[in-house]
Parts: sequence; structure tokens; C-alpha cells
Amino acid sequence: MSGTNAGDLFVRYCLPGNRYKRLLSASFMRADREEALEFATAMLDDSRKASSVELEQLLGGDWRGALTACWFIGFAQKYEFRDELHSFLREGNVRRTGKGIAFALARFCRPSDASALHQYFGRSLGELQNRANRPWFLGALLHIERRLGAVNSQDLLAPDGLWDRWSAAGFLGSADPSHWEREVVDWIALAESLD
Repeated sequence: MSGTNAGDLFVRYCLPGNRYKRLLSASFMRADREEALEFATAMLDDSRKASSVELEQLLGGDWRGALTACWFIGFAQKYEFRDELHSFLREGNVRRTGKGIAFALARFCRPSDASALHQYFGRSLGELQNRANRPWFLGALLHIERRLGAVNSQDLLAPDGLWDRWSAAGFLGSADPSHWEREVVDWIALAESLD
């Protein structure tokens, strides 16, 4: 489907049920269990239908398409996109796609995913004015470390360290890292219930 234009992909994959808005806010997780499962099932179905070319087009488009593509990549565990997601982190090109990238890397759950997240944090937590995405990236990193039995994030979480300074610099629902890990774990549990 290499001839599919961006508008068609947006209508097909991002718009149904206000999907991209629900992914941005993760509001589907606050729905009742049945509604959350219905949303996740539709995500998994479409993630399996979307071709690699279509996912590339979505990733290269605006943030709404890229966000949807990242969640698709995570739901269907499309490991061939790992390097591209790592590249987004390396280049600081996460826009509004942070929750989707965090979800996909947490689903992949490999040491290289933890390393990419850790390196991103090392660079970005010093940017105290940038408030987006960090909590979910931390949640993904902690989830991966717990699953792999590895702990590399201690330098970020040291008292008065990068995370403490960043979280104290502005409004944050919770400064407790385990809060953000639980959010990501809930996303993963929903996806795994469909595997």
C-alpha cells in the first residue's frame, strides 16, 4: 500500500473513536474494564492490519499519526521499529508521542530499550522547563529493569538527583517513580491480556 496518502491513513487509523486523543491522554485506561478491553482489541486489530510501509508513513507524519503508530508498534510488538524509536529518543524527537514510545519500548522489554531510555534521561532531565513525557519514560525504564532484574536507573533517582530536581520544578501528578511505573505496567497488562 505504498501509494496510500497520509490523509487516508489518518482517517483509517487515527480518527476512529477519537483514537489519537484517547492515546494522548491515555483516557482509555480510566474507562471501565470492558471499554478498555474493547479499545485495546481495536488497537491490536488495526496494529496487525497496518503494513510496515503504513507505519513508516505514520511515524514520519504529524504527531497524531506518529503517536498512533507507536502504540500500534507496541501492541503488535513490531520489533523491526525498535531502532527508529531509539532514534527518536537519541535525537530528542519525541514531540507528543512520548506515551506511545514508552509503551512500545516497555513491551519490547530488552536491555537496549532500557539503555535508550536511560541515555535519553541523562540528557533531558536537565531541561527543567520541558515537562512532557518524562514520567512515562521513567515508568517504562523501571518496568523494563524490574522484568530484566537489572537496576541502572539509580543514578537518575538518587536523592536530590536529576529526577528529584526535574519533578520539583513544576506540576507533576506524582513525584514518586513507582506511580509512573504502575501506569506503564497497567498499559502492558492490558496489552498482554490480549496476547
